Amino acid sequence: MNNSTRPFADIYPEIGTGPVSTAPAVDPAFFEREREKIFRKMWVNMILREEDLPNPGDYFVRDIEVLDASVIVVRGDDGKLRALHNVCTHRGNRLVRDESGSCNGFQCDFHGWVFNNQGELAFVTDEQRFHHLDKPSLGLAKVHLDTWRGFIFVNFEETPSQSLEASMADFNQDLKPFPFENMVLAGRYRYETNANWKTTMNAFQESYHAAFVHKRSVRQCLEDDGDPYLASQRIKLQPNGNQSISVHLPPHDLTPTEMIAYGMGATFTQGGDGNVNSFPGTAQAQIENWAFDLNIMFPFSRINVGAGWYYVDAFWPVAHDRTVYELAFYFPMPTSAGAMISQEYSKIVLRDLSREDLFTNEVTHNALRSGAIKSIQLSDQEIAVRHQYEKVTEFCR
Repeated sequence: MNNSTRPFADIYPEIGTGPVSTAPAVDPAFFEREREKIFRKMWVNMILREEDLPNPGDYFVRDIEVLDASVIVVRGDDGKLRALHNVCTHRGNRLVRDESGSCNGFQCDFHGWVFNNQGELAFVTDEQRFHHLDKPSLGLAKVHLDTWRGFIFVNFEETPSQSLEASMADFNQDLKPFPFENMVLAGRYRYETNANWKTTMNAFQESYHAAFVHKRSVRQCLEDDGDPYLASQRIKLQPNGNQSISVHLPPHDLTPTEMIAYGMGATFTQGGDGNVNSFPGTAQAQIENWAFDLNIMFPFSRINVGAGWYYVDAFWPVAHDRTVYELAFYFPMPTSAGAMISQEYSKIVLRDLSREDLFTNEVTHNALRSGAIKSIQLSDQEIAVRHQYEKVTEFCR
């Protein structure tokens, strides 16, 4: 074997090539360190865009279970987006129970206190019976909010240790030019899985598994004898834990469904069969038969871009053995019934691929919990998995 079969260890020698301990994936004490040293300090991708809340009063509620937090993102009457703790300042009741909506303000269903869309306390029932109530200081507690290319992020530190722009690092050049604003939300999926967030995420960081795990859903894309394991041509690892992995799909015999979908719009499996247009903010020009780029914002969210579509996902930690996987898919606004059919095809393919990966994750996590093995062995194609464990361990010291 020469370096052409194991190129990434030479590019990133500091990451090493030895076995990787399973402890970070199964140890509850390690998960508590992650909670305090990583999750409380990170910029959280809300899987939400500015245009998803276009009008004053539009809101979205996100429960971030690993931090015991619930956040309201709302567009105020002044047009500004804010992130507010979903906690009434009277007695601590959960203020908003719906996932999303539009309103003129928020009323607590415990004692009726009312907050406006800027989070200010606007009305107190039976106010005359309170003692020296300082209403201006009793607005909803604020959470830091910032946006990057239209994506909404929040940070729970009292003073963020770094800006969102800084945390995006190389994505400010590599990913930023992608035309996100030309596409609209086409659908969302949400799954709960009984596995550690890293174990859940690891199957989404390499293509080595595809020939086995995805042989039912996209077999037609995996029948290239010269490239049976879709060995990655490009993996970019950043010092802060961010990653970018390019996936390619060789030309293949189209299934009847693919043939219809290809003729009507951009699809998830087109790879080397399509991509006649240029897409800035991708590695398209660097990769033969380029299909899409997986862009990981450390530690657990991604903005993945393809030939005329993108999807945003997150592997939300809940406990050391529980994760919620959520995905939002974006396409250009369809202009015909055919385009809608093409987009539905891609959504279903991605749904099936995700389900196959998540099933494997639960089985893997249960096996790791047995303690039968104390380390995992990783190939050069799995260097992104190695990088993730290396960075998590580094930040938890």
